[in-house]
Amino acid sequence: MSSITAELLIDLSKIKKNICSLKSLIGKDSNFMAIVKSDAYGHDLNRLIIHIDDIVDAYGVVRLDEAVSLRRHTQKQILLMQGIYDDLEWNIVKDNSINFVVHDPIQFKFLERRYPGQKFWIKVNTGMNRLGISLDDLKEVLQKAHLQNDDVLMTHLACADIPDDEMNLLQFENFEKAFSLLNCPIQRSILNTNGIINFPQYAYDWVRGGIGMYGGVHHPDLETAMTFRSQIISIRDIQPGDRVGYGGRQQAKTKMKIANVYVGYADGVPQNSIDGTKVVVNDQYAPIFGRVSMDLISVDVSKIDNCKVGDWVVLWGDKMSINKFAETNSLISYELMTKISPRVKKSFVVL
Repeated sequence: MSSITAELLIDLSKIKKNICSLKSLIGKDSNFMAIVKSDAYGHDLNRLIIHIDDIVDAYGVVRLDEAVSLRRHTQKQILLMQGIYDDLEWNIVKDNSINFVVHDPIQFKFLERRYPGQKFWIKVNTGMNRLGISLDDLKEVLQKAHLQNDDVLMTHLACADIPDDEMNLLQFENFEKAFSLLNCPIQRSILNTNGIINFPQYAYDWVRGGIGMYGGVHHPDLETAMTFRSQIISIRDIQPGDRVGYGGRQQAKTKMKIANVYVGYADGVPQNSIDGTKVVVNDQYAPIFGRVSMDLISVDVSKIDNCKVGDWVVLWGDKMSINKFAETNSLISYELMTKISPRVKKSFVVL
């Protein structure tokens, strides 16, 4: 059996460095919540926590099982961002000292059942119209819950990556309106990663850093923390007129050298990756040539010096930002990170 396989190298030191870079943009009075949902965006939740627990103030997840798993590795605050919905979930969060977001009137019944040490996070809809209670419903919250100073009023920005979008100002204004309704000066949280970068003056008491921790946004101080790579398993010379791959989508116009790389959509390469998407071979850029298969991609290595079977091909990593791969294919880095297949070998780097 061949030992060649696609590999995912996760540099935990880069994630830690990225967190420190994000924290440097905000005041020291603002707490940093590390968003580690979806297995830390594909970076292995349990391995990551051990490495960053000393520099973050809390963790945010979406699934209850991830919150419970987290509690085995940290004593810091854990926030279940989708909230809870029934008594069974209430007992689990209580037994594991997990805080949760209240974002819908159906969850109001839990506001009168605060356990010792619990913090309520009240999410208001300021214009994104996804999750969050209305300003009118916020008044009902105040009737059902005796809010405390360490509870948190929160919202989520829809256009933080587009700083000139008028929706940002609208959301900031609506958030202030919501805060003015409170009968207790609780804490506030509004910024996600792009908010931290573009609107640090609104850091308030908590920021929630997600994709930026993993290098999934453009910023000079943030680095792609995962390297997705595999090896060349064959090289073929083709002639003008020869077609390559399923559907013969690409056709050679000149003599070419095509490398077949042992990685495909079953590993996490988007099947709709376009021809010309750049990858890195021997520290040089080379384009994907032809349709992505389940287990293979074809790459034009005609201009790559000394290219041979066994050479590594990097789809994204140090020399090829995950953001560049995503933008080339009209995707987002979040999707690339979270769609790596379990069959891909995973290794960790700590410097």
